[in-house]
Amino acid sequence: MAAMPMNKALTGAMLACALLAGCASYTPRPLHPRRSASALRQRSLSDPRLLRFLAVEQHRSAAPRWNLATLSLVAVYERPDMPIARARLGEARAAAITAAELPNPTLSIAPTYDASSHGWKVGPLIDFLLEPYGARPARVARAHALADAARQGISIASWGLRARVRSALIELWSSRAALRLAEQRSALAARYRDALVQRLRAGMVSATAVSAATLDWQRAELRLAEGRRRERLARAALATAIGVPDHALDGVRLDLRGIAHPRRPGRLEGLIGAALVSRPDVLQALARYQAAQQALRLAVAQQYPWFEIGPGYHYDQGDNKFIVSISLPLPLLNRNQGPIAQARAGRRLAAEQFIAVQARALAGIDQARADWRASEQELLRARRLRAAAARQLGRQRARYAAGSIGRLRLLGAERAFVQARQLTLAASLHQRRALGALESALYRPFLVAQRSR
Repeated sequence: MAAMPMNKALTGAMLACALLAGCASYTPRPLHPRRSASALRQRSLSDPRLLRFLAVEQHRSAAPRWNLATLSLVAVYERPDMPIARARLGEARAAAITAAELPNPTLSIAPTYDASSHGWKVGPLIDFLLEPYGARPARVARAHALADAARQGISIASWGLRARVRSALIELWSSRAALRLAEQRSALAARYRDALVQRLRAGMVSATAVSAATLDWQRAELRLAEGRRRERLARAALATAIGVPDHALDGVRLDLRGIAHPRRPGRLEGLIGAALVSRPDVLQALARYQAAQQALRLAVAQQYPWFEIGPGYHYDQGDNKFIVSISLPLPLLNRNQGPIAQARAGRRLAAEQFIAVQARALAGIDQARADWRASEQELLRARRLRAAAARQLGRQRARYAAGSIGRLRLLGAERAFVQARQLTLAASLHQRRALGALESALYRPFLVAQRSR
């Protein structure tokens, strides 16, 4: 007879071990600020893990071209924006797992001692929670909708990184071109001043003219210094945009052909219509509205009571008694009307937020399109001015070669041509910025290399 209690104890111990074996364990992962700071400072474009990532993403084994597309992938790999977005997606997916789980039954044991008979009544009681019809599917659907919203956050983060890299590359391209023109203008200003000094010595010009030319040369030198500073800042901004220290760009040859010769957008109407329904931020707002829909569905389902069914067994002084208990809340004081009203207001808010996202998208597209068209006209006029200055310079060179004009007139034409090129560069910068804004608004890449014209 003593074997039966022993077998029951052994069975209970085995059941407890089986339940505990399926439990998760906690593993601490402390952060080390000094170690992470050192790793940040040692980031490099020659990192083998980064190069393997680029090879997989670009489906090529050759050395990468450091253009906008590749540097955007570097930003995806190095900057914290993408890991944060992926972590949010992982959190949302874990919430979906939680929403799909069934509630565990509750085991209750309440031994009772009868003082009159000096006997014990003991036995287990297991309670099962039965949710209202539709509550669990609504909760699961809401969690999946929030996971879809988090998934769109990855695309939003990716395009945000591309936008920062694109802006940095545009500024670097512009600053390098501006620096070359500033060097040419400074050299021309110095040559013009030297020519006037020679004429002053010959008594052909006044000292006032030399002073004015010297002042113009000093202004050109100041602009040259500003150009060098701007180029260094643009390079540092690019390093920040891709998530590496500034020295990681030492010796790296950047491919700026996509900035110098961007692809033309072509017809925009189809792209605008597609963007208003397929932009990641629009899809994210739509997913959040679907989550609000399911939240209302869940609140409506929860106005009905939750049942608890508890089958059990009692051993009462030699008698075997089987028990079935049913418990439920009585909806006498409220029928969950407050949460239902909150969920209905949340759905209305999510709908308005969706419309607001679409309206912002359309406004951004319209503004970017207007800016791009205006910048195209500005660039066209600047190119006409540059062409006229080039023709004038050609005529002046021919006249100088024929001996009909002097060196000062030729230098003046050369300076006018450099100024026209600087104006054209400024217009080109406006056009690239507008094209980048249009790219962000439509989620379409335009600043990619095409054959030079």
